[in-house]
Amino acid sequence: MEEDIIDQLYFGRIVPWERQVEKPPEIEKYSDQICEDIEYLQKLLDEVGKSVLERLLDNHSEVERFQVKESFKYGFRLGMQLVAAGLDSKNQL
Repeated sequence: MEEDIIDQLYFGRIVPWERQVEKPPEIEKYSDQICEDIEYLQKLLDEVGKSVLERLLDNHSEVERFQVKESFKYGFRLGMQLVAAGLDSKNQL
């Protein structure tokens, strides 16, 4: 018998932020270009510039992580509202 989804969540078997999604080829192309550009800039910059670049990249990652988390929360809430609307007996077809 399949384990209940709430049990899976409780025991840490469902961890949405660890789920790796497959990158489409378009994103892979941009990702590769970003890595090349970072390496290029690191060669051009002095130690202070490299430090600023590293801080910039770290801060960008934090902002992106926050945005992904907020998008997940919004999507989850929207999904729950849709479920609640679907279960509302007043709205039966």
